[in-house]
Amino acid sequence: FDENELDDHKEASETGINPYPIYAAVDKDKLSEKGENFPGTWFEFTPHEAGYAALGAFVSTKNFGSEFEKGKLKKKGKKKTICYMQGESS
Repeated sequence: FDENELDDHKEASETGINPYPIYAAVDKDKLSEKGENFPGTWFEFTPHEAGYAALGAFVSTKNFGSEFEKGKLKKKGKKKTICYMQGESS
């Protein structure tokens, strides 16, 4: 398994070694329920942030998977590997 994390892609993309990766996933429950233009349907993640563009709700990738309450970090989550993220988007 690839144990690299999204954070690991920052330097390579910032220096131009690799193109900047932008991943997208669709919440299939929201898609079938509300349609493809429903704001909570499309989820994006990059080496810097993850979230819902239509809702304007993003967090730093270092905090992705953490718990928040009223915008404050409540419980720090474990960083997600690229392999995990690819599984989330399939």
